[in-house]
Amino acid sequence: MAGLRKLRGKFYIRVRFDGKEKLLPTGCTERRDAEKHLRRIQNQELEVKQRLRKEIDDLNKRLKITDGIHYFEKNVGRERGLMETTIYTYGLAMGDFKACLGKYGIFKNLNKKHFAELVNYLKAKYNDTTVNIRLRSIRAMLNYLLEKEMIEKLPFRVKQIKTEQSLPKFITPEEMSLIYEKVEDERLSAIFRVYEATGMRVGELRNSHREGEFIIVEKSKNRKQRIIPIPLERIPDYDLAKELDYSVSWISHNFSEACRKAGYKGKTIHCLRHTFALRKLMELNNISLVKELLGVESINFCLIEIPLG
Repeated sequence: MAGLRKLRGKFYIRVRFDGKEKLLPTGCTERRDAEKHLRRIQNQELEVKQRLRKEIDDLNKRLKITDGIHYFEKNVGRERGLMETTIYTYGLAMGDFKACLGKYGIFKNLNKKHFAELVNYLKAKYNDTTVNIRLRSIRAMLNYLLEKEMIEKLPFRVKQIKTEQSLPKFITPEEMSLIYEKVEDERLSAIFRVYEATGMRVGELRNSHREGEFIIVEKSKNRKQRIIPIPLERIPDYDLAKELDYSVSWISHNFSEACRKAGYKGKTIHCLRHTFALRKLMELNNISLVKELLGVESINFCLIEIPLG
């Protein structure tokens, strides 16, 4: 039987069919008005369910790949409160998905053989770690569309490819000194020193604020607030970094460029997070506390390379 549900101040009619729930907007903020709509739906519930089923079936049959991806990109970040870096990563993966499989038109035309085609396409462009990052984003998109009942079933199972497990990449104090020598913009150096001293993800700086000698990360990858102590000498760096409006990609690019000029290939700004983890582990001898400072659910981050945003 249909019922009422209130979301964000407005009433919706909750209709269950095929073991799933569908919310129909009433546009009403008052329960009395919403109940009038509810009684009308209850009197026509069978007809409404049949219409909803037909709409979903029709949508499943004709959803274009480009339309599904557009819907995902437009809504998932806002709905789930995703970080800028995650949204950016999703965007890159969606571009690859369209470039490889967009020619098939609609999701209904895809099947498990197309997953092999997708993997081969990605392998031709990226290393194995990046391939898996793209695949995780594509899996998130397909699961999202399934959850929204925009596709009837997953076209294929998205599996990670096997990679060789490598040790985390650390940067020694001596290496950092040489890297800083290659940075001409003191504002950039301040940003790099903040990441080195706090272990924050590159996208977390703009979602943080300082309270005394502590940095409060308000919006983390796992959507939990966390607190990180910051050394007194790094407070001016943090305050300066917060005044700047550099993009995440620009900061990452410039750090990699400084590393290259210093003669260190393969170093990225994410290495500062590994370096922070190692230093804190040696200083505190408490891997659980290090996990809390990093904002990770698995302590394995401190021991092996795990791609994080």
